[in-house]
Amino acid sequence: MAAKDPGIARVAWERMALGLGRAGLSSLGPASGAVSFPGMGEPVNVMSVDRCWQLLATVSVGRLALSVRALPVILPVWYYLEGRSLALCLGHREIPDRSLNQAIIAFSADSIDPVTRSGWSVQVQGKSVIPPEHHFKTDCGLPSMGQVVQIQVATISGFHVIMCPYIHDLHAAAT
Repeated sequence: MAAKDPGIARVAWERMALGLGRAGLSSLGPASGAVSFPGMGEPVNVMSVDRCWQLLATVSVGRLALSVRALPVILPVWYYLEGRSLALCLGHREIPDRSLNQAIIAFSADSIDPVTRSGWSVQVQGKSVIPPEHHFKTDCGLPSMGQVVQIQVATISGFHVIMCPYIHDLHAAAT
């Protein structure tokens, strides 16, 4: 299915990839609301910002999306939340600092019940910062600490999820 105006998506992607140019992070939208992209429709079952933060406090593993050597990467990460400060432990990977410091990144965490096929998903967009010293508890049981990055949150949004009830039937039919 082709987008109605592929130019809009291309411009949006280029602006994010280039650090959003003169508009800065504020062009992603207010930190207090959901992001809406042209042509993608309105989100369904949107949660309040406060509810998003509450739900993030209930799980500790999420996914970080960033660019490493000009390629998109999505990594599972352990994260720490203190109030509305978010720090991600990348473990003992060797991610170049330039991919992590002052870069536009996205983070997602969710919880889906496999029986009811429902749950929630929260997304965060912002700028990454490698803290010189951090106050988060990062004892992972290894002799040295893994890479830690904080997110300066520009937007946080979330929604309730109801997964496709027919996925098992579709999978069975394909095999």
